[in-house]
Amino acid sequence: MCDVAGEPGADTTPFPNAGFDCPGDDDLEHVWGAEALVDALASSFRIIEGCLDRWTLEMLDDEIRIDDWGGEWSRTRGDMLARTFAHDVWHITELNEALGVAGLRQVDLWD
Repeated sequence: MCDVAGEPGADTTPFPNAGFDCPGDDDLEHVWGAEALVDALASSFRIIEGCLDRWTLEMLDDEIRIDDWGGEWSRTRGDMLARTFAHDVWHITELNEALGVAGLRQVDLWD
């Protein structure tokens, strides 16, 4: 949201390179422990909370264009929010698969 949509807060997260090359995701040499992951997720979700607080329903249709990304790239603010939530669900699914295989309690999004 910061790099693409110009939202504030990137400097409040521990992610290098505006969220790319995330430790444990793209950088398998520097995997974080549970506490660092929780802190990182909380700091990045504060950016999403800011968007939800500031953006109006009408703004969700605003198009964001970045011509530097291999041609003409554009998404609406609403698309970007939906993609962010879908991304989180994807990772929760991965986590639940690993927890289930280990016989541990899985993340319950409704709990």
